[in-house]
Amino acid sequence: MSTANNAPAAAQSVRPLELFFDLVFVFAITQIASVLTALPTGEGLARVIVLLAITWWMYGGYAWLTNALDLERTGARLLLLVGTAAFFVMSLAVPRSFETGLWGVVLGAAYLVVVLVHTVGFIGTSGHRGITRIGPLNLASALIVLAAGAAPDRWRLPGLALACALQVLTPFIGGVGGFTVGVGHFVERHGLAVIILLGESIVEVGSAATGQRDLVTVVAGALLALALSAAMWWLYFDREERDSEQLLHRVPAQRRSRVALYSFGYAYLVMIFGIAVTAVGMQKAINSFDTPLRGLPLGMLPLGAALFLAGLAYFHRVLAGTWPVSRLVGAVAVGIGVPAARWVGGWLALTVTTAVLVGLVVAERRPVPAGRRPNGGSRVPMSG
Repeated sequence: MSTANNAPAAAQSVRPLELFFDLVFVFAITQIASVLTALPTGEGLARVIVLLAITWWMYGGYAWLTNALDLERTGARLLLLVGTAAFFVMSLAVPRSFETGLWGVVLGAAYLVVVLVHTVGFIGTSGHRGITRIGPLNLASALIVLAAGAAPDRWRLPGLALACALQVLTPFIGGVGGFTVGVGHFVERHGLAVIILLGESIVEVGSAATGQRDLVTVVAGALLALALSAAMWWLYFDREERDSEQLLHRVPAQRRSRVALYSFGYAYLVMIFGIAVTAVGMQKAINSFDTPLRGLPLGMLPLGAALFLAGLAYFHRVLAGTWPVSRLVGAVAVGIGVPAARWVGGWLALTVTTAVLVGLVVAERRPVPAGRRPNGGSRVPMSG
């Protein structure tokens, strides 16, 4: 992969300023999740999908940018802080972005600044040639987001969906060559986003639990939610994160960008979406701890857990070349919680979902045959 002359080498570890940026990103995700909390319907879910997709696309873009950016330079730091500020304004606009008024325009304008900073940031880095192909397409999608924000309310969702579609197609239109992937930094950066997001989901669930008056609901509901979040953490960080770094290192340099896109881009989007929906589902389950759930809240918790497991399974498939069947089975098994919540209450849905994920943790603690370990097998990571 080509690099710019005198461009800084790819970062190999996460810098403190990136963690500051990630806190703002996670705030954006919680703001997006609040849309589903306020409107737990199919339309609310569709809004969350498009908002999360455009947000994750640029978070991933900034992970690639900081991988190549020299944050010891004052100019680079200030540039990233401008992008952080734009992300923050965008987050503030999210809950009202579908209402009549200027909030949709504010969202679009802030998103446009996020994209412009990202594009400018790559100048003079090892990814300058890659951004000349991806940058114009990113700007086009940002302009669509801005136009959707200024459009009548009924066109806002279709407009954002169009921007999402363009972003999904962008790597296939412009290609992903010309970018350097510092594997250690890349894996650590995305892992930290998951940790912060899981932590923030616990904060939100804890707030929902403390709002209840019944002692059993508060304690049991909070502990079940904590166990569920801990199981999600374990399923990724116990083995998957460590193995992913080794596997990504093994990918030939000319294919690494595409493999990173599929694993830490598309698969991670499904995982992040799953965590966000699970957090909302846990809140709904606690709010209806001993009363039956109805409508979309009925399936929100198993849907979120299933999405997380499916995204995690595809993540493993891209990097290791095999499907983890147990996780796919688990994604289906969490659906048992749907009739449980319908007839009994949120406590049983929480219990069933937690039991399935904890069961996967226990099952995956078994020793892995040497031929299937990243350093012992002969499989070549796949690009999708």
